[in-house]
Amino acid sequence: MLDLGCGRGEFLEMVPGAKGIDMSEESVATCRAKGLDAEVADLFVYLENLPEASLGGIFCSQVVEHIPVDRLPGMVKLCATRLRRGGVIAIETPNPECLAIFATHFYLDPTPSAPGTASSAGVLFRGVWDWNIEVRKLSPAADSMPSLKSLPEDFREAFFGGLDYAITGRKL
Repeated sequence: MLDLGCGRGEFLEMVPGAKGIDMSEESVATCRAKGLDAEVADLFVYLENLPEASLGGIFCSQVVEHIPVDRLPGMVKLCATRLRRGGVIAIETPNPECLAIFATHFYLDPTPSAPGTASSAGVLFRGVWDWNIEVRKLSPAADSMPSLKSLPEDFREAFFGGLDYAITGRKL
């Protein structure tokens, strides 16, 4: 199991034996201080140097929005070639279909490029390999912004649903 952009190591703490990579030396130092397996690495270079079909799973949370849009297909292809048959990838990212994400979280970090929608991410997966894809909206905006609960439910869900979404794929 590989965590792309492991940050402070929350995922690594939950999955014994998982390895993490991150561009931030500070984040990797935090992981190592916790006894976690992490190293400073560029995800493209790291994945290119792994043997094909060597991973059972890839986790990537709050990373793809920092990757230039024209490089995302290459990332998905690399992940696809590094996963074994039956391997799983899970990617979580801000949901641009939720207007509240722009008012609350997205622009607090100056480094993201353009956010991608769940449907555009699904197209990336379908164009590369045979996948069983599932998309789930996460973190309802109304939980962190209670005033949204006064909006009609259909409107609230259309414009203020989940702050994030996760797309998971199992390589067939």
